[in-house]
Amino acid sequence: MEHWEADMKSQGYRMLLVSTQVDEEAQNFYRKLGYKDCGGFTIDIPGYEQPMELFLSKGI
Repeated sequence: MEHWEADMKSQGYRMLLVSTQVDEEAQNFYRKLGYKDCGGFTIDIPGYEQPMELFLSKGI
């Protein structure tokens, strides 16, 4: 368990949620740590478009 995950667990949290854009490598880092995809959203308003934001969760 990563240090910050252990810190969150010691504070009583039992689940973690992180996010990253789908065009970033961070999603692969989080999956290697045991996080699983749990949703996302896109913004497609002209002038504000961006890649999908991906949410990943993990029980601790």
